[in-house]
Amino acid sequence: MRYIEDVIEDRPQIVTVLLLHDKEKVYLKGKDKIVPPFRFGVEDVATKMWFHKLAYPDQCLTNSVIYSFLHVHLDIIFYYLRKKGKYAKEPKVKFTTTDCLFFKTIHALYEKFIAQKKNLSLITAQHAIADYIRGRKMLCGSPWHLCDHVLFIIHMETESHWILARLNIEERRMYMYNSLSTAMKDSAAIKVCQPFAVLLPHFFALFDEFKKENKPVCLDPFEVVKVDGLPQQTSNDCGCFVASFAEYFIDMKPIPPIFDVEKHRDRLAVLFYKYARMKELDFIDSEDEAPPKGPKKNLS
Repeated sequence: MRYIEDVIEDRPQIVTVLLLHDKEKVYLKGKDKIVPPFRFGVEDVATKMWFHKLAYPDQCLTNSVIYSFLHVHLDIIFYYLRKKGKYAKEPKVKFTTTDCLFFKTIHALYEKFIAQKKNLSLITAQHAIADYIRGRKMLCGSPWHLCDHVLFIIHMETESHWILARLNIEERRMYMYNSLSTAMKDSAAIKVCQPFAVLLPHFFALFDEFKKENKPVCLDPFEVVKVDGLPQQTSNDCGCFVASFAEYFIDMKPIPPIFDVEKHRDRLAVLFYKYARMKELDFIDSEDEAPPKGPKKNLS
């Protein structure tokens, strides 16, 4: 992904093709379909509204897909962030990300953990969380012991709000990025990070890779720290803020105090549309995005 100033000049080329600024009734009946769908590795995009909702500010991005259309946007964006870090010739930081399913999985486990009076037998090397840590659960996933940072997409269901959390493995500290910061919302955001902070040390203890000098992994919860001085959203743009906070960190660029959300949304819509068209016209598929190969036929 290129930075805003590198792609904003491309916006007029696709706006007339993709977008009319009306939140609900944008396309005539039957004109919203993308055939064949654009293939973005972890998800296929079959409607032009996907780009419309990505491009324009104050879009709630709600839909019936799982529980939110934003789920699909963020999973696609964070998949390409993982690819960017994994295949960069000179990555600036060693990191991986999770997806929207991860936070639901760890929250569900935490509810059982608390309900069963902190039953440690629930934390096993066979659990889905352990597979994430091994780097096996997602396309372009990396084993966490090879990374310095892990980026989490976290949904605050009571607030209908998304935040970003970043685990610094060496420091044993989680940094919470909130684009809608008040005393009450920050308190709620830190609380929603607790399942990660409490459970992950126990999962780390299952793997020798996280032990140093043959010493046991510390089981104390990770410290959760709020990141101050972040730009704040004024409308329903938390998903764009989460994606942008993640990319600023990955590129080791300071997050600016003034945040033009329209430019950031434009940039993402342009990049994904151009990439999808390039793949479609040039028949390009990376190894991670290629459809899974079926079993070999026995020709004997």
